[in-house]
Amino acid sequence: MDLPNFEGYSRPDLNTWFGDGYNPVGFAMKYDWVTKTYRIFGNMYLKWEIIPGLTFKTNFGIDLSILDEKRFNENWGTDNRINNPSSLSKGMGTDFTWNWTNTLTYKKTIKEKHNLTVLAGTEALQNDNHQQWGSDRDFPDQSSYLRYLGNGLTLNKGANETETGWSLLSAFGRINYNYDRRYLIEAVIRGDGSSRFSKDHRWGVFYSGSVGWNINNEKFLKNADWLSQLKLRFSVGQSGNQEIGLYNYLSVISPGYNYPFGGVVYNGSVVSTLGNINTTWETTTTYDIGLDMAFLNDQLTVITDYYWRHTTNMLVPVPLPPSGGDATPPFVNAGEVLNQGFEAELSWREDKPKFKYEISGNFTILKNEVKKLGGGRPIAAGRVDNGTFATLTEEGYPIGSFYMYEMDGIFQNELDIFTSPYQGPGIKPGDVKFKDQNGDNIIDQNDKVHVGSPIPKIMYGLTFNCTWKNLDFSLFFQGVYGNSIYMQINQDIEGFYRGFNVTKRFYDHHWTGEGSTNEYPRASWIGATNNKIASTRFLEPGSFLRIKNVSLGYKIPFKETSWVQGLRVYISVQNAYTFTQYPGLDPEMYNSDNLKGENVKNPDLASGIDWGTYPIPRIYTLGVNFNF
Repeated sequence: MDLPNFEGYSRPDLNTWFGDGYNPVGFAMKYDWVTKTYRIFGNMYLKWEIIPGLTFKTNFGIDLSILDEKRFNENWGTDNRINNPSSLSKGMGTDFTWNWTNTLTYKKTIKEKHNLTVLAGTEALQNDNHQQWGSDRDFPDQSSYLRYLGNGLTLNKGANETETGWSLLSAFGRINYNYDRRYLIEAVIRGDGSSRFSKDHRWGVFYSGSVGWNINNEKFLKNADWLSQLKLRFSVGQSGNQEIGLYNYLSVISPGYNYPFGGVVYNGSVVSTLGNINTTWETTTTYDIGLDMAFLNDQLTVITDYYWRHTTNMLVPVPLPPSGGDATPPFVNAGEVLNQGFEAELSWREDKPKFKYEISGNFTILKNEVKKLGGGRPIAAGRVDNGTFATLTEEGYPIGSFYMYEMDGIFQNELDIFTSPYQGPGIKPGDVKFKDQNGDNIIDQNDKVHVGSPIPKIMYGLTFNCTWKNLDFSLFFQGVYGNSIYMQINQDIEGFYRGFNVTKRFYDHHWTGEGSTNEYPRASWIGATNNKIASTRFLEPGSFLRIKNVSLGYKIPFKETSWVQGLRVYISVQNAYTFTQYPGLDPEMYNSDNLKGENVKNPDLASGIDWGTYPIPRIYTLGVNFNF
C-alpha cells in the first residue's frame, strides 16, 4: 500500500522492519471476508377461556438462521511474506431454535376486595446447530473469480463438520393476591432443567416472593389529592445461570501428540479439556426494597430502589494446579460475588392543549466485589501478551479487576535511572518508569497492583419528549462513569510491540529529550523495554455521555372519513454524538475480543479490553408511518 511515511519510522525495503506489510489499508484490502445470513423467525399462539376466570394459552415460536461465509487471505507484502501461502475457507451452517410455552391462569375476585391470580406453566426450548467447513491453500492465481475450493495447489485440503445442540425444560407457578388494592403479595417457584449439566445435576429450583403496600389507598390519605401514589415494596428472588459450554461435563481427548518410548516415537492422544460432572446452576439471590411515589395527578413521579444481589456457586473455570498439565479446565461452581447499589428514576410531565412534554432521568450506583473463589486462588484473564494478563479476579476486588504495573513517569536522564528502583537491563532515558509498590527497590511481578475496574460505578440516562401541535421531538442521553478500559491496541501501536504505524498523539508528543514529556516514551521499536509492557500507560478512562437518539416527526392530519387514519413523517439519528475522554474508537464496549487467560474463557473475567473494537455506527433514518 502506498502510504505516507514519517522520516525514520518506516523501511518498506527492509523485512526486519516489516516492510510495507502491516498497515490498516493493506489489511482492509487484502483480506476478503463475506458473511451472508438468512433468517426466518416468528411465533403463533392460541388462547382459550375454558370457564369464566380460567384461561389456557399456548405459544410456539421458531428462529432459523442460515449462514454462508467465505474468507480469502491474499498473499502479499514485500517478498510475499504476508499470508504465505494464500488461503481460503468456506462455511455453511444452520442454527434452529424452537420455543413452546403453555400457561393456565385462574383469576378470581371475592367480595370486590380479595383479588387472586394463580398461574401454572411449562416451557421447552431447544437449539440445534450444524456447521460444515472446507479449506484450501496456495492459490497460483488470486483473482476474485478463481477463489474457490479446489483451485489451490496444496494437497492438504481441509474439511470438517460439527453438530451441536442444547435444550432447556422448565415448569413454573405464580400466585398473586391483593386485598382492596392496598396489600399485595406474590410468590413464584420455577424449576429449570438444562442439558448443559450432567444428568444428576441438571435441575435447579428457584424461588421468589414480594410484598407491597399501597399507602395512598389507606383511609387516612383519602383526602390527599396531591398524592397519586405512595407504594412501599420489598422483594427477594432467585435466578439461575447456565451459560457455560454445551458439554462441560465431558472430557475431550485430542489426537496428534507424540511420545518417545525406548528411543521410538509413538503417536498418542491427551486429555486436552477436562470435564466436570458435578457442575450445576449458578444462583443469584436479590433482595430489593423500593419506594414508588407520584404527585399532582402523576405529573411528578419518583421511583427508588436499594438492592443487594448475591451470586453463589459462580460458574468459573478455576486454573488447574501444575499436576493438571496443560488441559483446559472445566467450569466449576467455585465463587461468590456481591453486587449492591441504589437506583432512582425521576420524571416530570405536563399536558396542555397544544403543548405536551415529559422529561425523565435515571441513575444506578453499583459496587461489585468478589467474596469467595474456589481454593482462594486468583484467576488471571485477558491475555494481552504472551504470558501477560490484564485482569485478575481476586477476593476483595471487583470481578475482572485490572491488575498491572503502575506507570510513574518517564526516565529523563541517566541520573534518574541510577537513583530509581532497578527496572531491568537496557533501560534508557525516554523509557517508561514503573512505581515500586512494595519498596524493595526492584521492579518485578510483586509490584503489580489492582488499578481499576471495567465495571462503571454510575450508569445514567436522560430522556426528553415533547409535542407541539402536529410536531413531535424526542432526545435520549445515555452514559456511564467510573470505569476503565485497557487499550490493548495501543499496547501494540504506541508500545512499538511491532513495527506498526503509530497514533498521531504519540507522534506529536513522544519523548524527544530531557524535559520534553513525562507521559509518552521515546519512539523506538528496538530495545523498547518497559515501553511495551502492560501497565497503566495503556489504561484509559471509560466514562462517556452519548446522545443515543434524536428524533423529529410531523403528523399529517387527515379527515376522519379518510381511509388513512394517520401519517407521520420523521427523521432520526442514532448515536449522534459522544462526549468522552476515551481516545479509542468507542468507549461503549465492555467485552474483550480475546478472553484468553490461564486457559480461561469467561467474558466477566476479561471485560473492558479494547482490541480495536468496531465502533457503534451513527445511523440516519428517514421514515414514514401509516395508520389505516
